[in-house]
Order: sequence, then C-alpha cells, then structure tokens
Amino acid sequence: MVHRGYDVQTADLTLRADSPLNPFQQEVRTSMNETAPLLGENYSEARIEFASAVLGLLLKLPGDWRMALDVQYAHNLSKYRGLAGADAIRWQQLVDAGVYNPLRDTQVHGPPPEFYDHVLVYYGDRGHFVTLGNYDTIDASVRITNQSLVLPTGLGAVNFGVDYRRMHLADYTNVQRFGDGSLAADPIEWQGRVLQRYSVFGELQAPVLPPRRLPRWLRKIESDVAVRYVAADTSKEAYVAPTGGLKVDLAGGVSLRGSFTVSSRYPTPYMSRQAATPSDVGSGEVSYEWITDPVRSQNYNVQTREALNPDLRPESAVTQTAGMIFQRGREHRFRAALDFVDTRKTNELIWLGAQTLLDLESLFPGRVIRAPLTPGDERTAGYVTSVLTGRVNAAWRHSQNWNATLDYAWEKCLGGTLSLYGRLVWFQRFDRQVFPDSPVVDELRLPDGSVSGLLRERANFGAGWSNHDYGFGLDGHYFGSRILPVIEWPSQGGDQIDRCWQFDAYLQGDLGRWLPWQSSRFGLRGQVRVNNVFGAHFPKYANDPSGAGVQPYGDWRGRTCSLSLTATF
Repeated sequence: MVHRGYDVQTADLTLRADSPLNPFQQEVRTSMNETAPLLGENYSEARIEFASAVLGLLLKLPGDWRMALDVQYAHNLSKYRGLAGADAIRWQQLVDAGVYNPLRDTQVHGPPPEFYDHVLVYYGDRGHFVTLGNYDTIDASVRITNQSLVLPTGLGAVNFGVDYRRMHLADYTNVQRFGDGSLAADPIEWQGRVLQRYSVFGELQAPVLPPRRLPRWLRKIESDVAVRYVAADTSKEAYVAPTGGLKVDLAGGVSLRGSFTVSSRYPTPYMSRQAATPSDVGSGEVSYEWITDPVRSQNYNVQTREALNPDLRPESAVTQTAGMIFQRGREHRFRAALDFVDTRKTNELIWLGAQTLLDLESLFPGRVIRAPLTPGDERTAGYVTSVLTGRVNAAWRHSQNWNATLDYAWEKCLGGTLSLYGRLVWFQRFDRQVFPDSPVVDELRLPDGSVSGLLRERANFGAGWSNHDYGFGLDGHYFGSRILPVIEWPSQGGDQIDRCWQFDAYLQGDLGRWLPWQSSRFGLRGQVRVNNVFGAHFPKYANDPSGAGVQPYGDWRGRTCSLSLTATF
C-alpha cells in the first residue's frame, strides 16, 4: 500500500466586487492551493497486489553438459482510490453563490461540504477503489551450457538457448465522478494488448591459441563471441545483436582488452491506448508539472499529457571499447584499469519532458500550447497552458568517455586489511543531432537541453579498514559542474550548476561474540552509517523540475543515519 499524502488542488478564482465575502469593494482574483481535510491525509491510496509462481528444472547430461528450464507466471493487480482533480468551473460557481470563501485561511478552515460533492473529481466513486492495471506475464527460458568444453585451443565454454515472454494487459475504463455521483466527463476506454517476444542466442568463450604456442611474454589470449536474434509478434522488433570481445594477458600483470557490440532497442511498447483518440493530441492521464518558462522568465504549473507516437523507429547502437588492466601483489594488492568507450547511435530514443520541451520550444513548437497575449502584457508570448510530452527519435548521437578504476588492499595493516578505491567516469565527447536538418549540438560545452543530468565527470572514492571484529571507513562522491542551455542562464544567474561533494562514514563490528551462544555456525554483524556526514548542500539549479531550486544529487533529508544488522547461519 502506498499513500501519497494530501492532494493539493489549484485554481485561479474571481471574487466579484458585490460579493458579501469581499471586503475590498472591488474585484479580487485569488490563486488557491486547496486540500480536502475531511477525506483524510491517506485518502489517496494505491494498492498493488503481486503474485508469481516459478518452476525450475536442471538436468545434468553426460560430458559436463547441462540443461536448465525455467518458467515463471506473474500477475500484477493495481488498485487506486484518490482524486483526479477539481472542476474549475464548478469551483467558481461556488464562489459566485457565496458558498466558498477564497479569502479564508485554508490552513485553519477547511472547504465547505459542497466542495467535496460538486468540485472534487474522484476516480470511480468517492470512497471506492478502482482497478487501474490488470497485468500478467509468462516467461520461459531454456539454457544449454558446457563450462569445460575441450577445444583445439584449450578449454572453453559454450552457452545457447531460447527465451520467450508473453505480456498481457486487460482493458480498462477510466470513469471519473463528482462526489454526488454524477459523471465529471465521459468514460474513456483504454484498450489492452497482448505482446509476445522470443529470442535465440548463442555464446562461445574460448582461448584463441593454445598455451604451448604462445611466447613467454604472452600468457593468454581469450575471446568471447555471442549473437542474439530477437523477434516478436510485430515485425518492427526483429533484429540481430552480435557481440565480440578479446582479452590479452601479458607478463608482469598487464592485460589488454577490447570489445565490439551491435545492439538494437525497440521503443518500450504501449500496452494500452485510448480508443478513438488521435495521437497528436495526447492520450495519457492529465497531470501538472512545475516549469520554468524561459520566454516569460516565470515559474508556474502547466498541464501535461503524453502524446503517443506510433511512428517511433528502433534505436541502433554500435559500441567499441578498448582498455588496459594492471594488477600486482599479494600482501599489497594493486589493480588499475582504464577503458575507452565509443558509442554511435542512430534513431536514439529520447524522452521529452515538460521542461525539456520548454527549452526546445523552437524545435517542437507544436508540443507547447500557449494562451494568447493579454492586453498590456509586454512579453513576447502568452502563458503556457499545456504541454504534450512523449518519446521521439533523435537523428544520431556520438559519445566518447573514459572509465578509470583504482583498487589497493594491504592485508596485514595493524592486524586487519586497509583498502582504498576510486572510480572515475569522464566524457570526452557527447554530440547529438535531433533532426537531420537541425544543427549538431555539443551537449557538454553548449547543450540545448535535450539531455538531462549529463555530467562531464563524476567519481566515487573511499578508504576503509577492517578485521574480523570491527571496521570503519569513509566513502566520497563527486559530481562535476554542468553547463546549462543558454536559454536557462537568466533564471540560473549563471551558465552552470556548480560541482558537488558528499562524504559518507560507517562503523561496523561483529556482534556475534557478545551473544550468549557462541558458535562458528552463526554470525551477527552490525553497521552504523551516516550519509552526507558533513551536511553538504545541493548546488543551485533554478529550473529543477521539482521546483526546489536545487540539483538533488542525494537524499533530500540531508544528513541521514542508519543501522543495519546482518545475520548468517
């Protein structure tokens, strides 16, 4: 069960000058943030019922061959009781009738009963749960493997099999009513769908040359070749995905590795659609999002609805990697790895959220609907009334990044093990073209807003010491600065989001030695952890979708403490 707390309804209401509730003797326009306290804080409640059954069978065959069969059936039922919104016209009618006072303190005095019966819109009926999702899946797979296959070049491994999935979503009718039982709108029928997908794959891991044919400075050459064919009951999703990898171990603890991967990703299927609704007007549930309007330099809520796009094309990607590993030592173990990743995508699937569309309004003018300018408004465009979100295909993307890791362990440090680690991801390049005739955009140095949260560099690092009885350590997180689109500079007061550091500390110990029964068969360990131990603040980001004005890189609560216990037996 999930509770979302009070629903806040918003509306702009007009109180006439001759209203007995108006002490100002002139027309007053109020912006309301209203709740429904008589319904209770936990009225809006989601109930998710999930059940699954799994059957597995493992057959050991001659010659180290094995066959595994797995089948799973799952059923997910989602029910909801809550509010779908408030009718602004009926709300205004209560004000005109003198029943609803928009000038009262809404934190002290709740709305009148008529507000619950004539203004609030409920899913289904007031006080009743409705079924929003009735979803079931069947997954089945067959695997045949041999991890010690004798090949001319040495011992190898082979793995091949078949996967099958069937997904089914039942039909659903969206009925919304007022508290008095009358319909708030015509019922909307959502048609479910059955989608079937299957794939066939094979993989071979094997040495390239037998050890006796290698020179002394060359220890091993290993290869990994795999291919998967995916198909479904729609021909658009059929594709072949090959992968190849090579690893060369040299003397002195140095290894070289590389890979080449071709992949294809079909858009996430829409398991339901609104009956008899054109896709260009949107057919998802209406919601509201906080946006920063760069044209008007203002912040306010806008109505959003997802526009389904049946013309989405599969995304294709080619990824090449090359890297080096160095590892040495026993008592002092050291390992370092550096990898270069080059990715080229065509028809990349990107999500256009409300704020992204505001930043890219020049590219997608039809998805941002604005009201006409009112007399006396000196800005160049009216308020945004609604936004059509959704997924689209970008023409292409080319990105390059470096991944570096460092690990060090000293096993005999003061009777325990001292460990140090570091992880770094650094983007060298991230270029994207949204349309074939639009300009190529450097999303790292001069972004256009089509990529959210892209950081040029980010890192994790830390140090810790532990023995059999207790241990302690410090973990660090670094988020590099991020350049913002030019259109967001005025509201931000600068061209970037500042860098951010966060540190977490922990202390752990063996609690089993204090238990009255001591046995090597049982163990109990505890850990006390403090995240964001120094209370670092999130950097300023004026256009954050939540409206908080910061870029949240961690827990909103700031410094948090946790206690965990791990029992082994």
